[in-house]
Amino acid sequence: MFHYKNFLFGSIFFAITSSLGFSQTAELSGTVMSEYGVPVSGAHIYLTPEKWGIADDLGQFSIKGIEPGNYTIKVSSIGFEGYRSGITISSADVLNIEITLNTEIYEDKPVVVTASRTKKELEEVSVPVTVVDDKEIELTGSLRLSDILNEQIGLNVVSDHGTGIQVQGFDPEYTLIMIDNQPVIGRTAGTLNLDRLAVGDVKQIEIVKGPSSALWGSDALAGVINIITEKGSKPFSADIKGRYGSNTSFDGSANLKFKKNNLNGRFFSNINGSAGYDLNEATVAPTIPEYRNYTFAGGADYRVSSILGLSLNGRYYKEDQNYSDEITVSGQPAGLSGSEYQEDYSITPEISLSLGSRFFVEATGFLSAFNSESKLDYNDTGTSYFYDSFEQTLNKIEFKGSSYWNDKHTTVLGVGMNREDLTADIYADIPYFDSYFSFGQHEWKLSDKLSLTAGFRYDDHSEYDSQFSPKFSGLFRPNHFIHFRASMGGGFKAPDFRQLFLNFTNPVAGYSVFGSSTVAEGIAQLQADNKIQDLYYNPADIEEIKAEHSYAYNAGVDLFPVEGVQIRTNFFRNNVRDLIETQRIALKTNGQSVFGYFNLNKIYTQGLETELRYKPEFITGLNIAVGYQFLDAKRELRKEVDKVMDGQVVTVTETSYSEMFNRSKHTGNLKIFYTIKPLALDASVRIQYRGRYGFADLNVNDKIDSNEYTQDYVLVNTSIAKTFHGRFRLQLGINNITNYQNTQFLPSNPGITFYTQLNIKLH
Repeated sequence: MFHYKNFLFGSIFFAITSSLGFSQTAELSGTVMSEYGVPVSGAHIYLTPEKWGIADDLGQFSIKGIEPGNYTIKVSSIGFEGYRSGITISSADVLNIEITLNTEIYEDKPVVVTASRTKKELEEVSVPVTVVDDKEIELTGSLRLSDILNEQIGLNVVSDHGTGIQVQGFDPEYTLIMIDNQPVIGRTAGTLNLDRLAVGDVKQIEIVKGPSSALWGSDALAGVINIITEKGSKPFSADIKGRYGSNTSFDGSANLKFKKNNLNGRFFSNINGSAGYDLNEATVAPTIPEYRNYTFAGGADYRVSSILGLSLNGRYYKEDQNYSDEITVSGQPAGLSGSEYQEDYSITPEISLSLGSRFFVEATGFLSAFNSESKLDYNDTGTSYFYDSFEQTLNKIEFKGSSYWNDKHTTVLGVGMNREDLTADIYADIPYFDSYFSFGQHEWKLSDKLSLTAGFRYDDHSEYDSQFSPKFSGLFRPNHFIHFRASMGGGFKAPDFRQLFLNFTNPVAGYSVFGSSTVAEGIAQLQADNKIQDLYYNPADIEEIKAEHSYAYNAGVDLFPVEGVQIRTNFFRNNVRDLIETQRIALKTNGQSVFGYFNLNKIYTQGLETELRYKPEFITGLNIAVGYQFLDAKRELRKEVDKVMDGQVVTVTETSYSEMFNRSKHTGNLKIFYTIKPLALDASVRIQYRGRYGFADLNVNDKIDSNEYTQDYVLVNTSIAKTFHGRFRLQLGINNITNYQNTQFLPSNPGITFYTQLNIKLH
């Protein structure tokens, strides 16, 4: 009976103290470190859905109020392999542990920032995103951004005032190009020359397809390509490359990185050049002239404390070109010496604040400038035949706050302003552009299977109407085998300086082009000089052009039927209104035309992209990717015709749609990468197919006739590499094995070329 009473009283006492909240709970604390002994800030530590914590900037965490029992501790952090271990916690324990995370090289689950302005695994993103990692860049031997993008499905490299990129059927001017979330400036006629951008210091390239103006503003109507550079993650590492190839082409680079305690930094330098080449011997000027360019980039990040972080990044680029040309003067040939010069730089300072473990604030500045100069001088006299200069600056400041309320809700809010200025000989006096913007996005993770995201951006501009760009998307993952994505949103493309302020007359051909704000004054001056023969538009009736707008819809499904197989398919539709185009507004007395800019047409692009990735288990190191895109791109045509209705002649407007030029309905690629680790050997074969497309409206009937199509073509690139002693890598490559050449439509391709490259890695 005595033991029974003790047991009874003990049970009653335990029940009472438990109900009063006096039960003995435990505390778990510790430190999360990398394999290099560096604290891992922001790591998530989970015991149960209710008991979890986040490591601070020293890698330290604490979880209190833990009931005794057996648990599985899980730790995750972006850039590291997941950690899982069993742990037993007793009553009133105060445990202190140290957890080591190993750095992960993302191949199957890369982390992206462009799609949501927060770090997210690719599988958790609800919009169409493609990631090209540094391993693929190395295997292909790519040197410039144009090289690697040309081998991605759904992207077509085009040559028009430089090497640009088409995304979902849009011209290059509709895709925003960024480096570490900051825009690259210096476009010519809307095209940003991708050959300016070296990829020797790139960690990964993120390609977001569809309008992204809700997060990134103008120029993102078709999508965003964001270059993410490598950051220091080890005490010291270096990658030195040297390359020599056909056409006396050469490339050399050094990529140095370090990390010590709370400081990490990087420095990248590159020199690239070629003797050029000529695909048309009938002309004096070469297809691609002799050139040489230099790139210097670097930066540093420093954690002052667990609250404050500082960073400073910068980039500088310079290129020189030299060539010969010829014109006819009074029936006699006259030789010319030509040169072109380009230079751009950018500086990005940033301050970040961690307000607790769930609230982050970033203040970012961005200062950038682009300068170019082109000139042609007579050989015999040295006098100038042609001269043009161009200077552009873009300065930006932005404040962004991120709130990770819990594991279900994440909010991003931001405000900022841009100031853009331009000076050029072919532009009238123009004001600077001022724009103010705000943006926001909220992600709601309803469950492990379903998440929804809504976002917006508002832009207030000094030269055109304010713009509101919404976006909605969702991700549904019912199981591991199938994922569904869907998104819809609006985008806009602001009128650029050229379309607003151009005042240009070609000194040789004699035609003139005016921006919408200079056209009335330009026509009046030509009339005063008696140079107008016929006037097709009254300048007083020409309205100021507006921003172009797009609404897009994307729906995709990802399938993972068996281990090592991924099938991704995305359907898209883009509707664009207020498309800005040039139109003839007058005929000059010299027989040449006067052109102006108008909001004329609507276009749509629609189609599907699908890609199969296969990593067979029975052949270690083999990776195969097959991709295909179907594209239907058409522009609206309006024509006024006279019809007899009820006995009267009535003028009506007929609307039809015509296939757009320089768009292929069918494109595809095949990429095979094979790495034999025991032999330290890797090889690649990449095949690109582009179907026929309309190249020119020869009879000016606004449609593509049978004699206005190019032939389809195939490009084949291959490489093989051997690594010696773990740090020396010798690569041999052949590009364009089929020796395809087209001087008119693809002048950036010289035909078959060969190269050899040596990489030296130091750690």
